[in-house]
Amino acid sequence: MYNHDYFMQTNQMLLESKRFKEAIELCEYAISSAVWQKPMERQCEALCRWTLAETYYYQLGDASSARRSYTSFLEYVDSDISMIEAVPSLQEVMEDMYVKACIDMGQLAVSYDEYFAFLKKSESVRPLIDKYRQQLGAVEYNRNHGLSWSDNINQLAELETNSVESGDVTRLPCAVAMYALFLSFPETAPSTDDLLVALNNYGSYICRLIGESILHSAAKGHPANPDNYRFIFEQAINLVGEYSDEMETHDAAEKAREKLIGARSESIDKSNFHNYGYGSIAPSGVSDFIPPLILKEQIKLKLSSADQPQMAKPGCLPVLALPLITIGAIIAAVTALIANFG
Repeated sequence: MYNHDYFMQTNQMLLESKRFKEAIELCEYAISSAVWQKPMERQCEALCRWTLAETYYYQLGDASSARRSYTSFLEYVDSDISMIEAVPSLQEVMEDMYVKACIDMGQLAVSYDEYFAFLKKSESVRPLIDKYRQQLGAVEYNRNHGLSWSDNINQLAELETNSVESGDVTRLPCAVAMYALFLSFPETAPSTDDLLVALNNYGSYICRLIGESILHSAAKGHPANPDNYRFIFEQAINLVGEYSDEMETHDAAEKAREKLIGARSESIDKSNFHNYGYGSIAPSGVSDFIPPLILKEQIKLKLSSADQPQMAKPGCLPVLALPLITIGAIIAAVTALIANFG
């Protein structure tokens, strides 16, 4: 199996199992240390940068990290734009990733100017499809009729909230991201009422996101590694805590903070994952769970060489048993991600 296939298969496995921190660490390791097959090195690194951004946005609802990672991807590709066309079989998927990154940065924009700049940037690679032209028209209408940028964020937040409250838990991260924009970026100029709603919904949806993820692990018979979720709680606690010093938001911030701390205590601090040794062994009767310490070593082994792997030598860690897929794995995987999260 080529290592770009392994990267995509492992990333998919981690995200399907809601192993968020491990998925982020996989992307970060692949960006910094992986050795890719020629002539796909640049395209593979671009894929890893894009996948990291998608994980932050569509899995965690981390608006700040998603913006930073999308920017990193776009700057990397812009530094040598020829990589989009350099491998003809990957040109379409490179364009897909580039356009999707621009569109998502538009969704996570903090001003009208930023939104329109990213939509225009996407058109440097490919004309907008009707769906995005309609969105562009709606935003232009809002601006021309005197709506603030925070009004646009509110509209998106309400759409995501309505989806979540109607039972679509897959939209939880996007709802979290919209409220995180208000809390993380003062330049969005939210009103006090906006902040009060954002504090309440952000705190509640973070708790629900992690709760649903742990339940998902339990349904698969997998032990939930608290390390995959603790950092999300800690970041959220710190973010809402920033609003405790303001009189108008103090009560809402403290309520959200207490809710997050309570949820962390119940779902994370009392976990016996490490006490049971699940970091290095799978529970009995569970065949499809790769313990994180073993998986980390396998990732290093599989991504450290551009050559196809040899048979494992006696005493070596077993290679993760994933089905072999063709070089079209990148195309198929990105197409699926865009279809799911467009």
